[in-house]
Amino acid sequence: MTSPVPPAEAARRLSETRGWVLFCFCVFALKLLLFAIDPLPKFVMGDSGSYIWTALSGWIPEDRSYFYGYVIRWTSVWPESLTGLLAFQACLSAITCILLAATCRFIFKLPARWSCLFGFLCALDPLQLLWERYVMTETISLGLYAFVIFHSCLYLRDRRLRYLALVQVFSVLLIGFRISFLVLVEANSVILPLIAFAPGILARLRGRATENASRWSVVRLCGGHLLASVLLMLLLHTGYKRANGWVSKREPAYLYATGTTILAYWAPILQPEDASDPRLADLIRQGDEFGLRDFALRNGQRFSPGGLLDRWAKIEPDPSKANTIARRTARRTLSHHPLGVLSLPWHIYQEYWSVQALKQFAERDFSLHNPPTADLIALLATRFHLTQDNGAPRSFLQWYYIGAWPYYFLVLLAPLLSGLAILLKAGRPYAIVLFVHISIMMGMSMTFGSETLRFLQPISFMTILVLALGAKAVFKPGCATNEEAVSNDAPSPVQSPLTLPSPLDDLAPSAAIAS
Repeated sequence: MTSPVPPAEAARRLSETRGWVLFCFCVFALKLLLFAIDPLPKFVMGDSGSYIWTALSGWIPEDRSYFYGYVIRWTSVWPESLTGLLAFQACLSAITCILLAATCRFIFKLPARWSCLFGFLCALDPLQLLWERYVMTETISLGLYAFVIFHSCLYLRDRRLRYLALVQVFSVLLIGFRISFLVLVEANSVILPLIAFAPGILARLRGRATENASRWSVVRLCGGHLLASVLLMLLLHTGYKRANGWVSKREPAYLYATGTTILAYWAPILQPEDASDPRLADLIRQGDEFGLRDFALRNGQRFSPGGLLDRWAKIEPDPSKANTIARRTARRTLSHHPLGVLSLPWHIYQEYWSVQALKQFAERDFSLHNPPTADLIALLATRFHLTQDNGAPRSFLQWYYIGAWPYYFLVLLAPLLSGLAILLKAGRPYAIVLFVHISIMMGMSMTFGSETLRFLQPISFMTILVLALGAKAVFKPGCATNEEAVSNDAPSPVQSPLTLPSPLDDLAPSAAIAS
């Protein structure tokens, strides 16, 4: 039988609930206001064109995730307008900001006002705002990633398998929209159980020798969660690959141009002896003719006429065989030159540390150098009643995107900031997860996204979470961190209704049974 809530506590809860309702209303109002100010859709060729073609014809691209094309079909093809798609993205972006604020309040245990403040910072993030207007996967993938982060933190807090299962479900949806998250979600499947149970295992190892049964119960529980996480990930990803093979009418796979894509981005370090085919080895020897060693031309090696992949396609016209040879070559390159592969992200990362470079990269994201083709412009006019003016002036959000360049330096420092959060012991398990996520995404963005800022978008979201953890360390809200709960085996005093449970609470029954 539950005891009645004291009137003061009931009033406090009601006040906080009203505050959250007001916060959510303000975030949605802000997003809709900015949508009214800057309502026109924008495009990046040829990503946007391929997604639109998927929506209209069902064609599945070889080198991109395809779920986004169906979102365009459901929101825009029947009404013959892209406005519904942009409105949906603006609303999803608002939900992303609310999820970040909820993570700060109910998991990091920041005060409500500070949590709302970080939610508004997320709502004004230029790396989030601009892409709400683009026919690109960034906004939807970030929303799904926010769900992954939120449930990952819930799992670290409560260590419930249902949260781990939700992480895997949202993760497979995430790679269905943006395959660049693949390495991250695979790593997340392993690190979450290890980080969640590491404090408990360490605490038991420091106990008495007579508590061996209790110690092994924690290890078994960790192993069970790890096994469940990996098996569920493999099951869902196998299903995704089979679904991709079914709609593509090909063999199951994540993508069908992975080898050629990696080959293009690793072009500066390719050597003739790495090639698994003598024809490709000869092409690499001729690399000086088309700037193979130039880091700035890696994107051109993939898409431009006369680039590496264009020349390779003429030598080996069978796309499947060309991709297989390229994949084998990439593996041999990694085996022969691991330090060279690891140095690629660092080389690109250094190029970002210039105000002029950041502004140039921001302008390149507008795709002004690669405007929609005449065929796409005609298609947009016919199917979506949209007049596309390639000479139109920059929009409000595009100007904001460029003007926010000082913030991008902070995002570039995100790995360092997350490392400091670990040292400050501000919610250390959460800080470790953010550090791993940021490090992987930074490596991926620098490896596959040179001369662009849009790949920094999920890192920006995590940067705000890291700043929230820093605020937790500075203001020290009145609750125990996970480490403090682990180090204190004694029963805690009566806690407030909002106090989070110790991450070891669910170990007590298992330990008792084992002993």
